[in-house]
Amino acid sequence: MSAAATLMYERGVGATSLNDVLAAAGAGKSQLYHYFRDKEELVAAVLDHQLALVLGQQGQFRLDTWSGLRAWFDALVAGQRERGLRGCPLGALTAEVSASEERHAQVGEAFSRWKLPLAQGLARMQEYGRLSRSADPDELADIVMAAIQGGYLLSAAQQDIRPMRRALSASYATLRSRRSAA
Repeated sequence: MSAAATLMYERGVGATSLNDVLAAAGAGKSQLYHYFRDKEELVAAVLDHQLALVLGQQGQFRLDTWSGLRAWFDALVAGQRERGLRGCPLGALTAEVSASEERHAQVGEAFSRWKLPLAQGLARMQEYGRLSRSADPDELADIVMAAIQGGYLLSAAQQDIRPMRRALSASYATLRSRRSAA
């Protein structure tokens, strides 16, 4: 799975053959076909794998505190830099496969699952009095997720971390502008 995920992230789904995956993993066809009927099933599993990685990283942060949000944004920027400005591990894959009828629902669900802990954290901030009662946690989470994806895309396209850093700084400022007056 790791070999397939790495290759599909670096090369793209279309440019990664099953033989490429087998060679990178040092596995035989019988092993691959024991778990996956075809490439389409492997791609579905890679999507789940990439989502698990993204959620695992996100889960290290308290998304119901200002410092936790800031730390998560900083970690996203650092991760993008460490990956050589290649873009989002989940977003890069979903952009390529979301047109597929079979993968469209899975892609939508993946992003919903990624957004959910953020929306829940913002809702808790609202309950704790850290975020205005008039703020919509789900709407704010959509804004942040769009900034994350846009930041990944622009920093990859321009090979410059600044667009991602700026997008997340703007998101953080947007969130802070919705602080509770209390």
